[in-house]
Amino acid sequence: MQLPPGFVVGAPPLSLAGAPLSPTSDRITGRVTQLKHACFQFGTRSIATRGEPADHCHPNVLCLQIQHTLFDKVIKYLFGILSFLFHFLSQEIDAKLQHKFPEWFLPDKIILKSQKPNWEEEFDKELEAYHKLQRLQGTVIPRFHGTIQFNNVSSMILSDVGGHCLSVPEGAVLEKEDLWLLLEQAHMAIADLGAYHDDIKLDNFHLVTDNGKDKIMILDLESVGFELSGEQLSHVAKGSAAWLIDQYEDHLKCMECDGIILPKRPLRT
Repeated sequence: MQLPPGFVVGAPPLSLAGAPLSPTSDRITGRVTQLKHACFQFGTRSIATRGEPADHCHPNVLCLQIQHTLFDKVIKYLFGILSFLFHFLSQEIDAKLQHKFPEWFLPDKIILKSQKPNWEEEFDKELEAYHKLQRLQGTVIPRFHGTIQFNNVSSMILSDVGGHCLSVPEGAVLEKEDLWLLLEQAHMAIADLGAYHDDIKLDNFHLVTDNGKDKIMILDLESVGFELSGEQLSHVAKGSAAWLIDQYEDHLKCMECDGIILPKRPLRT
């Protein structure tokens, strides 16, 4: 596949390249406040949760807090002891234990992402991306914990990366030069494993502070591709970061006009 000069995978038509992006009400308000109770079976565990949709644009994505029963706490404690012992005996055995019973090693906060109607191919592509990018789980992309059937729909359990997406005021607090550095680092990280993200919009990138350091987490992997190689991947990674910065600048102008922009802060390194 030969890319023409200046081509960026996921970029909009040139007719839209200079148009400011007006923030939607969903981007500005962030998560909705309607609480939901969700119960599902994951492996050997029945899990009860409470939470809310990620936002109005993604009703298929639930941000959930696990409600632990006394039985849950006892079993998790026992698995924790086993994991602690196995870790000293053999890290490989410990990894196999957590792989065999992931339901007992879930964090308290999880993301439940259900397949959209008629999006079977995209759902499968996202699963493929999580497996191929496994080394980056928890650092550049969310952790993938497994799949379940939720309301008779295929769904995946992911970690909650925290932070804020770049399309809301709380996520738009860095100077563009600092953000550009983080975005390029994240895109180059997946490029090093042969991947690129083909849905380049601010909603799909979270500014997260982890152990006192800022970083970008990449979400919505159903548009991740693996057919490029070499210089093509490097070119696309840098171009994607540049296109996101263009969107970011336009978005800052819109938020300033709306009076909702937050003060910029230094990059945490």
